[in-house]
Amino acid sequence: MQDTDADWALWGEMDPYFGVLSQDKYRRQNLTEDTLDEFWAGGVSQMEEMAGHIRRGFGEFPRATALDFGCGVGRLTRGMARMCDHVVGLDVAPGMIAEAQRDAPENTEYLLELGDQTFDWVNSIIVFQHIPPVRGYAILEDLLSRINPGGVFSLHLTLYKDASFMPYLAGSLRAARFDGERMEVLGVEPSPRGAMMMYDYDMTRLIEITARHGFHALLTLHTNHGGCHGAILFGRKGA
Repeated sequence: MQDTDADWALWGEMDPYFGVLSQDKYRRQNLTEDTLDEFWAGGVSQMEEMAGHIRRGFGEFPRATALDFGCGVGRLTRGMARMCDHVVGLDVAPGMIAEAQRDAPENTEYLLELGDQTFDWVNSIIVFQHIPPVRGYAILEDLLSRINPGGVFSLHLTLYKDASFMPYLAGSLRAARFDGERMEVLGVEPSPRGAMMMYDYDMTRLIEITARHGFHALLTLHTNHGGCHGAILFGRKGA
């Protein structure tokens, strides 16, 4: 299994802003004051949008404490900090955390590991797609267990890939078997270090996990990142 933590640690050292948003204008050598302003402003507007979806679906929600899981350099964390009393940004990449701490709002802190903290709002956008589900489901269980009664989540997960993404997958296949209906992968070439892997989750299992943790009503927002389809899930925990 790909060591995705090591991959993201590499991005944190090599090109942290591009690691968060993979557009050439955010590469280290292309960064300008204007592109950085755009980068941070996008995080604020995105989290305002997430909060709007939550309010429309579940009403006002507590915001004393919040967690941005997979925070990178803090783009969305800063957006959450405008709406919450205290926000924790968590990431596996020391380079990302170091960058996030530069000029960070006073009501934010950035960590490589969590203690026993609990939160009113847990957010994670374009992060789980890079975590193999064999690990991701356990992480999801832990995050949901940390949400206080009445608290909420906004979590993005990828679910399937359409035909436009298939050439990228085919390039990594060593061998496969096709019976006319299904394709079974028999071998995969190892990915280079730093590869941004894209993994899909099972919606049935996601619903089972969230329901077991007390989230019995979910809202979904369809997403499509270059042929990788998924959903942002919103839920509120019973009081």
